[in-house]
Amino acid sequence: MKKFLYYLSIGFIIAASSCAKDKSNYTYSTEEYIEIKGIEDKYTAIAFQDTVKIEPQVSSNKEGELEYSWGIYETNVQGRTAPVDTINHTKNLKYAVKEDAKDWVLVFLAKNKKTGYTQYKTTTLTVATAFTRGWYVLKDDGTNSDLDLFLTPQNATVNGKVTNALSAANGYKLQGKASNFSFTSSYKSNVLNPATYANTRTLLITTEKDVQAVGVNNLKNLRDKSTIFLGGDQIIEPPIGGFLGNSALYLINKGQLYNIYSNSINKGQFGSKVRFDDNNSSYSLSPFFVSSSNVDPILFDNSNSSFVTLVNGSGSTLTTYANVDGNGIPTSKNNQTALYLGFKSTVYLPAPDYYYKRQGYAILRDKTDPTVKSLCFLEADKTKLTVKSETLSPSSLLYNATLFTLLTEDENLLYFVNNNSVYSRNLNNGFEQLQYTVPGGEEVTFIKHLKYAVSSEPDYNFNFFIIGSKSGSTYKVRMFQKSSGNLAAAPTQTLEGTGSPKSILYISPRVSDSSYPSTY
Repeated sequence: MKKFLYYLSIGFIIAASSCAKDKSNYTYSTEEYIEIKGIEDKYTAIAFQDTVKIEPQVSSNKEGELEYSWGIYETNVQGRTAPVDTINHTKNLKYAVKEDAKDWVLVFLAKNKKTGYTQYKTTTLTVATAFTRGWYVLKDDGTNSDLDLFLTPQNATVNGKVTNALSAANGYKLQGKASNFSFTSSYKSNVLNPATYANTRTLLITTEKDVQAVGVNNLKNLRDKSTIFLGGDQIIEPPIGGFLGNSALYLINKGQLYNIYSNSINKGQFGSKVRFDDNNSSYSLSPFFVSSSNVDPILFDNSNSSFVTLVNGSGSTLTTYANVDGNGIPTSKNNQTALYLGFKSTVYLPAPDYYYKRQGYAILRDKTDPTVKSLCFLEADKTKLTVKSETLSPSSLLYNATLFTLLTEDENLLYFVNNNSVYSRNLNNGFEQLQYTVPGGEEVTFIKHLKYAVSSEPDYNFNFFIIGSKSGSTYKVRMFQKSSGNLAAAPTQTLEGTGSPKSILYISPRVSDSSYPSTY
């Protein structure tokens, strides 16, 4: 925006903003008077959703053509102001609001072009945000990534949409195809007070070329790849992923693990990469992970064919899980490559233990004979890992699957995609069943299970199995109810947009670090 043509002096702005009760016109000539009506004392709007419309009535006691301008400025807590920015050069204002959530001051100016006489009128614009509640869809167009926000003002049913919300808030898209994203309330930023770094509700978004921490309040970028590492700008490449774990926020970049220990004093920046061992041996993590806010993650190193973790979210070296007698596949040097890891559930051990075991599944492929694939049940007990494996039959539908997800803390089923159809596999008996086939011409791009249960807002609770698909340059995200693990014949609701969807999250003021596990 251009600077306000009729630049208001700082003294005038301070005077206008400091007199809360003075909403009258400001007259600087006893010989001429311009009367301004029709501007209320206060307006409210939701950023990136509402448009402010004001139609003043203006009259002058002198002859001459009037010209108009609208400006906007903010005042900080000390009462100082930023320069006024012009947002319109017409009498009537029609302004799509995109400012941060707080109070702003709108300034209307009317000037007699013949005499040069100018009259001002101010009003308060209180900006709220729509970003704190709704369905976020992470998508890409093959080159760059963005977020669509589907609004849920009354319940989990969509009513309204903010297209390309991330680029609308920041003025640019993320580089690269979308990877995944996760929510955390423990990311540190100084967005509220430049002098203090405090917990900030944040989306950690990764693409094949970028990583960003984005504040949920206004979707403004808090840090990107140039500032999110202590060492400065880094090249971002797959394998990549960001997720939350016990006492830490994790980032996998180029197969290397980085972490921010949540209980430390930090500025929201990842430190040096975590080493594989004291010898700094090379490693390359799979992009998949089994993790949630109260447990250490289960990760798989494809280079060394080993299951690894970072204990308590801190330390400088990975820990290879210890083997358990009877494991079908060893925890280390097992000659496998991970095709998938997913979180299933946690098991709390009461006194005298007071900690959680975590359970998940993995699909592994043998390096020597790639035709051999295994489905593995995983249970981590501190640094010990139970691995119960079964060799997949080439005749099974799961054998040639391309996408996978588990029902978390629900029925013991693994869902997967084979030839653009979604199937389930009973993990107790291996029974496979068709659940849904997308219409012809569509390609399934992700599947995900999301469950939201908060007693304080029952209208928003849901338990959906979600299928994202694309057809050409458009997408659909279908949300299904399920009964005993079987999907309803038709989706409860379908979200539509442009691009290729890669993941989805539901965000509300009640969503916390423990609302969803971090997993694929």
